[in-house]
Amino acid sequence: MSAEEIIALETAVRDLARLYESAVLFTALQQRAEDELFPRMSRLGALLRQHLRDTRLGPGQIQAAAAELHELTDQWQAALESIRADPTYTSAVSAFRSDDQDTLGRLLPRLFAGLTPTTPPAALYYPVPLAAPRRRPGAPPFLTPEAAAERAAGCRDGIEPIPVSDAWWDRELPFLSLGDDPASLDAPVLVALDVRALSLSVFTTDTELTLRVYTPRLRAPFSVYLANEPEDEWWEAMGSYAEFRKQLCVELTARAIAVLTDD
Repeated sequence: MSAEEIIALETAVRDLARLYESAVLFTALQQRAEDELFPRMSRLGALLRQHLRDTRLGPGQIQAAAAELHELTDQWQAALESIRADPTYTSAVSAFRSDDQDTLGRLLPRLFAGLTPTTPPAALYYPVPLAAPRRRPGAPPFLTPEAAAERAAGCRDGIEPIPVSDAWWDRELPFLSLGDDPASLDAPVLVALDVRALSLSVFTTDTELTLRVYTPRLRAPFSVYLANEPEDEWWEAMGSYAEFRKQLCVELTARAIAVLTDD
């Protein structure tokens, strides 16, 4: 078996593993992927690892493994594409684009495995990114208090979700990850969104501590929560968080943004 053939088979196994990781995201495919795809994928991966250790596989076995990998890849690529064409998915995308929260609340748990509607809390928390963009060598890693206040003030125009991957379902149904209390998010500056007046569908997942909201743009009255102490050790190395917090409070107040603290 040539090095090129080994690399091709390893690549095929990795591609199949990615298809498995995608398939289990969907309610319609999760159990089938666990029962059918995972055992066959695991066996093929173990077979390849055995061959790499002792080269016991003959040409016929290698060809059979390659053919099975090709078959499974085609089968599960088609299964994923069938989700994209399914009325549940297409209706969910349409509801997302029109921000139809009631329809999203009904359809998304049928689409995504482990997604469960939950009662919206009074406030949802969203981290304000403080990392400075395009940092020059020697420049501070964080925004100035003024720039951080401007970034928080931008939430008046709403918060748009950023797709977590380039997969079609993440691009067409992006979500916001939000906390139901400040302690659930590892960030010292949070926007506290008052969602009590909104008809918002909020979801929990089996794998995340945060909550999900699917909306093209989340607009709500908000305050800014400032933690007493940051979790990020960069603050200790690069400057005083206490001074940053004090100046940020001044900048937020100047922009008529209420400030929440634990003081």
